[in-house]
Amino acid sequence: MFNATGKKIEPEKYKKVSGRITEAIVKMTGLMDDVLILGKITAGKVQYDPEDIAFVEFCENLVEEFNDVKTEGGHLNFVIKGEPYNIALDPKLLTHSLANLISNAFKYSEGKKNPDLTIHFKPNELVVSIKDYGIGIPEEEFPKLFQPFFRANNVTEIKGTGLGLSIAKEYVEINKGQIAVQSTLGEGSCFEMRFKKT
Repeated sequence: MFNATGKKIEPEKYKKVSGRITEAIVKMTGLMDDVLILGKITAGKVQYDPEDIAFVEFCENLVEEFNDVKTEGGHLNFVIKGEPYNIALDPKLLTHSLANLISNAFKYSEGKKNPDLTIHFKPNELVVSIKDYGIGIPEEEFPKLFQPFFRANNVTEIKGTGLGLSIAKEYVEINKGQIAVQSTLGEGSCFEMRFKKT
């Protein structure tokens, strides 16, 4: 392999450079996808197609998918509280919201205790929480947390676009739910989604 000046590029260097290019393309594609999703949300063009979901089975499949791809012993703990019931939600929107929060839980707590996904079947509402034991979020940044392109000042070394939480929140709200966060700096964060039982 030769560069523009006709000099030979060593295979190791070529592999390193092509790896960086691939990584940049993946990052840019992800950013473009998120921007397009945000545009659809702003234009009110996100489809809402609720289905009767067997919630335990739905979450079990998601947990299995995440645990299959995790390496170095990391896995998502899954806890069920209360008597399970089905609930009418849009599965695509729900999958996107949950996957984003679970991905973040792993990303911001690497090398720490494994994160937890807890579903609590209350009589009048379903509460879904994703708890990690990672770096936490500075309290003064809570109000801006769900704004597009916002990233907390303690995550500069961790890759991200600042769009994931904004989209997750919008999707939860389109699914007629609410999302909130509790966090302690240096101890971890817990994102909680609430959906009324229908």
